[in-house]
Amino acid sequence: MAPDLTAPPSLEVSGLAFAYPDGHQALFGVDLTVARGERLALLGPNGAGKTTLVLHLNGILDAGAGTVRVAGLPVEKRNLAEIRRRVGIVFQDPDDQLFMPTVREDVAFGPAAAGLRGPELADRVVRALERVGMAAYAARPPHH
Repeated sequence: MAPDLTAPPSLEVSGLAFAYPDGHQALFGVDLTVARGERLALLGPNGAGKTTLVLHLNGILDAGAGTVRVAGLPVEKRNLAEIRRRVGIVFQDPDDQLFMPTVREDVAFGPAAAGLRGPELADRVVRALERVGMAAYAARPPHH
């Protein structure tokens, strides 16, 4: 699909800089624009700042300087709920993200955190598990 040039960019980073509390400058002067429908691969060696950059995209880290916008929304406190609905992070180590006692509960965690409850939540979980061929594993521990 060709990028939609009439919509605000999906992601816009301008002059982003960030230093960790120990003084390590992880990012400096990062500029990046990703148009709607465009795809991007973020590659680099360990310690290059890839994770630090991604943690700015949904407000887990606050910029020391510069700006980050997601679908035209500035990444700031008042917009975090909507931004986090749009920008999710999957961690490299599954032990960092699988924490509920069953696959069903782990799948339900995100939609429940977004406010879904009752039959609508249960239906979404069942459909999601069926869609990826995991319905038979719903009651199992996710780390198995």
